[in-house]
Amino acid sequence: MKRAAEKFNQCIGFTDRIPLWWMGVLLLAAVFAPIFILGEGSVFEIHDQLDESMLNYVLTARHYGEGLDVFPEMFHGVNASGMQPAAVLFIPLYRIFPAFTAFVLQYAVCFLCGFLGMYFCVKELTGSSILAVCGSGCFCMLPMYPIYGLTEYGIPLILYAGICLWKGNGSGGKRFFGLSGKVWLGFALTALFGCTSHLVCTGYVVLGFWVLAILVSLIVKKPGKWLTIGFLELLVIYLVVNKSLFLELFLGNSAYISHREEMVSYAQPFLQTAWDAFLNSAQHAPSFHKYLILPIFLLLGAGAFLKKDECENRLYRSAVWGMGLLAAIALFYAFCKSAPVVAFKNGMTGFLHYFQAERFYWLYPAAWYLEFALIFAVWWKKAGRIAAEAEDGLLLRTGLNVGRIFLLAVLLLPTVNLIQVNSYFYRNVNQMNNGSGITGYVTWESYYAEDLMEQLEQAIGRDRSTYRVAHLGVSPAPSLMHGFYTVDGYSNNYPLEYKHTFRKVIEKELAKNPETKQYFDEWGNRCYLFNSITGTYYSAAKNAGIRYEGLEFDMEALKGLGCEYLFSGGEILDAERIGLESMGYFETENSYWGIWLYRVTK
Repeated sequence: MKRAAEKFNQCIGFTDRIPLWWMGVLLLAAVFAPIFILGEGSVFEIHDQLDESMLNYVLTARHYGEGLDVFPEMFHGVNASGMQPAAVLFIPLYRIFPAFTAFVLQYAVCFLCGFLGMYFCVKELTGSSILAVCGSGCFCMLPMYPIYGLTEYGIPLILYAGICLWKGNGSGGKRFFGLSGKVWLGFALTALFGCTSHLVCTGYVVLGFWVLAILVSLIVKKPGKWLTIGFLELLVIYLVVNKSLFLELFLGNSAYISHREEMVSYAQPFLQTAWDAFLNSAQHAPSFHKYLILPIFLLLGAGAFLKKDECENRLYRSAVWGMGLLAAIALFYAFCKSAPVVAFKNGMTGFLHYFQAERFYWLYPAAWYLEFALIFAVWWKKAGRIAAEAEDGLLLRTGLNVGRIFLLAVLLLPTVNLIQVNSYFYRNVNQMNNGSGITGYVTWESYYAEDLMEQLEQAIGRDRSTYRVAHLGVSPAPSLMHGFYTVDGYSNNYPLEYKHTFRKVIEKELAKNPETKQYFDEWGNRCYLFNSITGTYYSAAKNAGIRYEGLEFDMEALKGLGCEYLFSGGEILDAERIGLESMGYFETENSYWGIWLYRVTK
């Protein structure tokens, strides 16, 4: 028994010291095994990913090297500057591989970078490999959006780059051309983040905190040369990648007025909004951290009375500052949603009208797990130090090691379970075991429905570039992915003039439904054939039983946009009345959609 206890203690100490970053590769293999098995039958988030941002990569890659200012497929031509992907470094993947393969490779890179970034951050700050694995495992399993590249997945990675540059040549190790390996690593990771992240989502946040770090280095009189060079490196990369945005901001050099000029923001209650953000994060930043909040506060509160050594004190102070930052982000989010700020934005034009400064909350997925690691490390190290100092207390050492492992598991288990049931891994294992008939999931294959799109193309029997299609009750994304040319689409930046032109088609239908009218007029990213029957619904599944009758679309205006065919998710009972000729109904076994095909005759 005594020998077993000694071996257990040695094992805990050894495991906590050795490098465990390779566990990220094992986790990657486990998570991607169901995707490998399912192939295009895999399940991913559709909203704002497969139905919009995916097309930014596909269209950009499709016309890569052609020097086009306008992509012809969508909106009777959409400006290339409005379709720029979040992570430009991944564009070649979509040029070389089919879209599904490119997306899975992009996800794999993001997943691994997320794990490694969080692992090395926690390891660097706490010295604990066990805490590093726990934090990184939770973080990379979050159902974040791979389509945004390292915009969220890369936050720990760029933090680690900053730490490397902060330490500078004093970080030791081998030197290359007079610089330490960690300095070169910091520069390399900064370049990677700049080319695979979105400036207006988290890039400006990172730059802002980087300036703050430089100011701190000046205050504490620490040499910050490498930190400053790293900042300039990231800034230059963003300037190059987002050249059109900066030309528009500083020179007014825009080819069009964006439809975002008509966007209307609405105020939200300050305290409720701040609390909701603090508890649950917000759109596109799934952190699932709510079960960590109470443990963190308890550990912080009790830690104030804990006798700590210098290292533990440093970690505790970092955790206190970290919690202050997390609270400040929630308050800033609520401030940006408050009545005065919203009124100011609505009264402005240009960039200030639609810029979302509140996106600091996109730091939450990384920040909460780093915060937990920091505060738990105080207790982890305290227990480890007591155990190490108890030379003759085998029972005490064993009890402390068992206790800290048990406490870590108990505090993390509710969060791990919450992450697990929301993860892509869970969805794809569930899909693999049960299928869409039970899960209700929409797979990549069924959503994009390539076989169905092929049937529609054959039924029309013309070169896709010679005509345009519109969609009723269904998303245009599958058509655009297949190569159809559409008059409708989903974009967060397209010409206001086109929005007004398209509105003429649905004007009478919008007048019948105030909510639909408000949705289109005051947001407008989805430029669809909204109507009084299905409203803003655009996901009509086959066999949904939708019927359209009495629609009052301006068919002359629709035809004026070049539209010759309509893909409808429901049967139009009085098609001839509005100038449509039925060409049949199409669906396939694997398609999510069932499409009634109509020719525009009027």
